[in-house]
Amino acid sequence: MHELQDTSRDEFVGNYLISSTVERQFQVAIQAATDIAQIILAELGETVPKNYADVFTLLGQVGVCSSGLTKRLVHMARFRNVLVHLYLDVDPDKVYDALQNSLADLEEYANCIAGYLQEHGTTERS
Repeated sequence: MHELQDTSRDEFVGNYLISSTVERQFQVAIQAATDIAQIILAELGETVPKNYADVFTLLGQVGVCSSGLTKRLVHMARFRNVLVHLYLDVDPDKVYDALQNSLADLEEYANCIAGYLQEHGTTERS
């Protein structure tokens, strides 16, 4: 999505192909982040919450991610829910703001998970 960050707000809002692509990419990225968090929590023996925002809250509580990142991930989970369930109410300006300001959070999350896995590994599944 980095290649779309140079898109102006007017072009983003006015171009359905660009805005819908970014919406879908955020939906998939946040869903993948949630799935990874759920796997780690299950491996730790935690009861995995059904609410996506709570998944990230618990991930922070068990020390996998910092509290600052955890708060941003909770916000991202709520953003994903809007994209998936309230798609008629999606505000293109909010999606554009996420494009400009939230990609670094996804990268920080990936680094957080990579660091956690390096330090702790995972249980091999059969």
